[in-house]
Amino acid sequence: MRFGFQVNWRWTSLALVLVGGNLGLNSSVLVRPVLAQNINPKLAADEVYRQVPDFPLENQYIRKKGNKSAKNTTLISRLIQYHTLVKGRSPLYRFDWKLTLADYLGIYENIREETYPGHSYLKTNPLARDRKLIQQLSRQQRLVLIQSLSDIYLSQVRQQDVAEPQEAPPQNSTQPTQPPVPQLETEPAKPSRPTLIPLPGSGGADLLRSPTPSEPAQPTAPQSPEPSSSGTQTSEESNQLSF
Repeated sequence: MRFGFQVNWRWTSLALVLVGGNLGLNSSVLVRPVLAQNINPKLAADEVYRQVPDFPLENQYIRKKGNKSAKNTTLISRLIQYHTLVKGRSPLYRFDWKLTLADYLGIYENIREETYPGHSYLKTNPLARDRKLIQQLSRQQRLVLIQSLSDIYLSQVRQQDVAEPQEAPPQNSTQPTQPPVPQLETEPAKPSRPTLIPLPGSGGADLLRSPTPSEPAQPTAPQSPEPSSSGTQTSEESNQLSF
């Protein structure tokens, strides 16, 4: 059975980034598959062999230049390069890895010899041998391989998320209401001492009494003026002149 469609994750990621930017989504979430493809295939392959030690290495090939042994190129490293670099599929999801294994089984897409990893620097193209080994795997072995590959790349993406600072979320026009901040209980202030008024001394009670009205002054009788001595003397002189 051969499917009639092809998933190109590079163009899909670009479309998601453009659409996500218009929708206000976080671009770091959308470009995770692109970041995961930057992981060294050799390091990922070494981790797969650590988890599945009985998987064949297939690193016995000779380089064209120098006739040296190519120990660094393995079956898993070539499978990863074909999956991420040649086909541009996401390494995060098991479904995409199933499509790649379907290529090796000859039931999805045809693998071209001129584009298969290792054809340009190895004396012998490893495609035929790699396809034969993948076809010899049982269904359970293929599922274990798919799960290991997906888990390795997902763990690398999580580590990148922790290492990189998170972007601040876009601020909306309406600011959310913040809950009231509880006030700390403070010690009540001590009451101030009242100012004491000094007590009056002796006789101070009389100061609190209302003043008594003063008695009206008694009218005095007019006094007759006393005759002066000069008047008496004048009258005596007039009596003497009358004789």
